[in-house]
Amino acid sequence: MKEIICKLYNKYKVFLKYIFSAGLSFVIDLVLFSIFSLVLKQYISAYAIILSTFIARVISSFINYLLNGNMVFRSNNKVVENSTLIKYYILVVVQMCVSSFSVYFIYLLTHFNETLIKIPVDILIFVVNYFVQKKFIFVRKD
Repeated sequence: MKEIICKLYNKYKVFLKYIFSAGLSFVIDLVLFSIFSLVLKQYISAYAIILSTFIARVISSFINYLLNGNMVFRSNNKVVENSTLIKYYILVVVQMCVSSFSVYFIYLLTHFNETLIKIPVDILIFVVNYFVQKKFIFVRKD
């Protein structure tokens, strides 16, 4: 049994580390989004969701970049040499736009709690991001 668990872990350890990294970043992003959304609604109600998504994602994405590059994918590449950081932040901008506009439009249609809308939207984005990061951003040169 122990051998089976070890084989499974070795087979899926990168994805398990990614889940941990993404989960931690997601919690940070969700907490920051909720705080900023609550505060900004008082001042700019129409665009609070979009601005809150932007601020929270910038902060959480930098933490996620560091975790993914150093712990998850263990990229041997130097950031400056292969522009890993640039590729990562292009992905962040795309996912931020998809997330913020999806949450915004679903909110407009349903008037459901925006934080609860954000959870399933970002889970879908999470799955796509794993493959994009593994295949195109944190590429190992072994």
